[in-house]
Amino acid sequence: MFLVIFLAAMQESKADYIFTTLNVPASLQTSAMGINATGQIVGQYQDASSAFHGFLLSGGSYTTIDVPGATLTLPRDINASGQIVGSYQADTLPGFLLSGGGYSTLEVAGSDATQALGINGPGRIVGNYSADSKGHGFLLDGGSYTTLDVPGSTGTIVWGINDSGRIVGAYEAGGTFHSFLRDESGYTMFDPPGSTLSDATSINNSGQIAGFYQDSTRIHGFLLTSDGYTTIDYPGSTLTRVYGINDSGQIVGEYTSADSRTHGFLATPVASPVPEPSAIVLLAAGLIALLVYIPVTSYGPESSTLVATKTGHSHQSVSIQPGEEDIRFDR
Repeated sequence: MFLVIFLAAMQESKADYIFTTLNVPASLQTSAMGINATGQIVGQYQDASSAFHGFLLSGGSYTTIDVPGATLTLPRDINASGQIVGSYQADTLPGFLLSGGGYSTLEVAGSDATQALGINGPGRIVGNYSADSKGHGFLLDGGSYTTLDVPGSTGTIVWGINDSGRIVGAYEAGGTFHSFLRDESGYTMFDPPGSTLSDATSINNSGQIAGFYQDSTRIHGFLLTSDGYTTIDYPGSTLTRVYGINDSGQIVGEYTSADSRTHGFLATPVASPVPEPSAIVLLAAGLIALLVYIPVTSYGPESSTLVATKTGHSHQSVSIQPGEEDIRFDR
C-alpha cells in the first residue's frame, strides 16, 4: 500500500485548510503535539517564568498537565481513549503514561533518557531512548520493550503508531535525518522532494503520514497521502512543523510568527464540494478560454482562525539555530 503512496508522491497536491492558532492563556509559547479522533489536543507551553508544562485542550478548555515532582512536562500524544504519553524531567529523564488519572513512569532498562512519543488505540507506545551515546527507537507492547533501529542508521527516533501497528519516524544517516515507515514488509525510507532533512511524526488509521521537512528556504510541514505530498505552511509563518494527524485528517503542530514567537495550531481540512454536471461544463469552457489557473488564498475575519488554500512551497528565508529542531536526546 505504501509503495503506491510513495510512487504517487512525486508531485505536490493541493489541500485546503482552516488554520486555528492555539495559545495557552498567558503563555510565552505553545506547541500542539497530538490530536485524537474526538479532537482532543495535547501539547506543551512555556509560562511567564519560563517553566514548561503540558496541556490538554478538550471542549474548548485548557487543562495543565504536570507530572508530580517534575520540573518539566512534555506531553506528546493522546489516543482515542484519552490516554496521554510524553516525557518529563525530575532526577532522571523518563517517559510517562497518563491513564485514568494516574501516572506511570516509562523507562527502557539501561537507558540514559526515555521519551514516549506516540500511543495507538490498543495502547501500544512508541518513542526513543538514549544509551551508549546513541539514540534508539522503541515499541512498548504488553509490558515489553522492543528496540527499533533502522538498519544502517546511526540513530533512530520513532514518532508515531496507528492502530494496525504501522510505525513512522526518522533515522540518521550521513549526518542528517530522513523519514521512514515500518510495517509488516519492513522499513521503507522516504523524503519529500527537495528536502535536506525530514521527520515523519504521525500516521493515522488511513495510512496518511504527517511530519516536517527542511529545504533550502525553511522548515515546512508535510502530509503524504495516495494523492502525493502536500506542503503545510501556516499562513504568514516563518517556520511550520506538523506533529500529529487524526483519522479526520485534522493536523496539529507549531509555527513561528514574524515576531519569533512559537504558537500551536490546528489545521482542519475543508471538503471540496462536488460540482453539478452543468457547472463542470461551464468550468471547462472557462478554463479553455483563460488557459490559466490562478490559485487563491482567502483569509477569514481578523481572529485566530484563517482559511487558506495551500498549493506548494512558500519561499521565505529563516535562520535555523542550533537546538531549534526539537527537544531530543539523540541529537
